[in-house]
Amino acid sequence: MTGSKSRTAEVNEALKESFPASDPPVLNTETAAPAADAARAVKAAEEGEAEREAEEAEVDETLDDSFPASDPPSWTGTHAGDGHNPPDKK
Repeated sequence: MTGSKSRTAEVNEALKESFPASDPPVLNTETAAPAADAARAVKAAEEGEAEREAEEAEVDETLDDSFPASDPPSWTGTHAGDGHNPPDKK
């Protein structure tokens, strides 16, 4: 029971020190886990890479399907020159 009284005293002291802040103190009983953080970062990077590869594969497939058509796939957003606004001749 001494441990819980000690913990209660810790919480009460933290509350007194943080008053009148709007956020209550954060008491974290867990230790940091750098290995778990690193594993999550590696997994997120691998998922991002897989997503990019899937998108590139989709673009490549669409390009292959459109060959030898003269128009590129619609999402490229490019065109040659600015034929819509020719310069004024004087």
